[in-house]
Amino acid sequence: MFFKALITILVILSSLVSAKTDGNVPILVYVGTYTGNTENDSKGIYAFAFNSEDSSLKPLGLVVVTQNPTFVLIHPSQRYILSVNEVKNGTVNVFKINSKQTSELTIVDQQSSGGSYPIYLSSDRLGHHIFVANYMSGTVTVLPFDMNSGRLQCTARIYQQMGSSVDPESQTSSHPHCILLDKKEEYAISADLGSDELYVYRFMSMNGTLKKQYISKSIEAGDGPRHIIFSNNHKYVYVINELSSSITVLNHYPAIRVIQKISTIPENFTSTNYAAELIIHPILDKFLYASNRGHDSIVVFAVDNNTGHLTTIQHVHVQGRTPRHFNILPGGTHLIVANQDSDNLVVFLIDLTTGKLILTNSSAQVNKPTYVTFLSP
Repeated sequence: MFFKALITILVILSSLVSAKTDGNVPILVYVGTYTGNTENDSKGIYAFAFNSEDSSLKPLGLVVVTQNPTFVLIHPSQRYILSVNEVKNGTVNVFKINSKQTSELTIVDQQSSGGSYPIYLSSDRLGHHIFVANYMSGTVTVLPFDMNSGRLQCTARIYQQMGSSVDPESQTSSHPHCILLDKKEEYAISADLGSDELYVYRFMSMNGTLKKQYISKSIEAGDGPRHIIFSNNHKYVYVINELSSSITVLNHYPAIRVIQKISTIPENFTSTNYAAELIIHPILDKFLYASNRGHDSIVVFAVDNNTGHLTTIQHVHVQGRTPRHFNILPGGTHLIVANQDSDNLVVFLIDLTTGKLILTNSSAQVNKPTYVTFLSP
C-alpha cells in the first residue's frame, strides 16, 4: 500500500510540473461544431489557446470552413487533423497543421466516409488506418492513410452492420456510433446504438481489413450503446449507453462478458437524459468521467482496476446545456466541456487526489460545439 501511494503522489507531482510547464506555452484547442447558414451559425472548426496557469481560453477564430465537422481527430503524427462532414453523403477531411505555434490548417484531402452521416473517427497507434462510424447507413469503414502525403487512399473497406431493437425512434435500423481498436490493436469493437449490439472484428493490420468475429448481445435491449473505451490494463471495456443513461462494464478477454451496469444520473432525476461521452483519466487511470445531456452534468466515477467496477463520486453541473463532448488536457489537471445547446465551452479543474471537478471562472463562446481536442505541446 505504501509503494502504491508513493507512486500516486509521484504521478500527481509530475502532472503538476507538466501543467506548470504547459502554462508557459498555450495549448492549441480545436473545436468541432454543427454548422449553419445564418450569420450567427458556426462555419467549421474553431481554435482556442488554453493557458493552464489561469485556465483561460483565448479565441483564435475560425481556422477552416467545412460543413458539420462534428468529430475531429488529431492524427498520431501531430501533423494532420481529420474531421467528418456529418451529412448524407458523408466525407472525411484531412487538414495539415501548418505550425504548432499557430492554429492555421490547410486542406489536404477529402474522401467519402463510406456511408451517410459519419459521426466518429479513430485510428491505429501509428495512424496508418482511419476508422469511421457512419450512423445512418449502418456502415463502418477503414480508410488507409498515407503518412507522407497526408492523403486518404481510395481503397476503403466498408462493412455493413444490420439489426434493430426496441426503441421506435432511435432503433429501427443499425446505427454504429463508434469503432475503436483495443489497446493491443488486435480487435476493433463497434458500438451499434440501433441494434443494442457490439460488433467485434479482428483487425488485420497488414492490409487494413476487418474480419467479423462475433456480435455481442451483452447490451440490454433499449440501452443504445454510444461510445466505448478500453482500460489501460487491457482487461475491461466501458460502454456508455445513450438511451438508458448508463455504463456497462465488460470483461474484454477472452470474450466479452458483463460484470457491472451503473447509472450515469442520480436516482432522484426523472426527466429525459441522454448519456454522451466517457473518458478514463489519461494519467491517473483510477477515475472515469461521463457526460449527461438533460441532467447536464459530468459524473465522476472511481475505477477499481482489479475488478473493473465503478463507484460514483460526484455529479457536477456543466454550466450549460447538452454536454455532447469533453476532453482532459495534457497534465491531467483541466477538463473542457463542449455544451452544444448553450453554445459554450466551460473549463474545470481536476483534483488529482479525489478525481473531483472544480468549476473555474473560465469559459468561451462558440456556436453548437460538438467536439474538443488539442495538440500536445
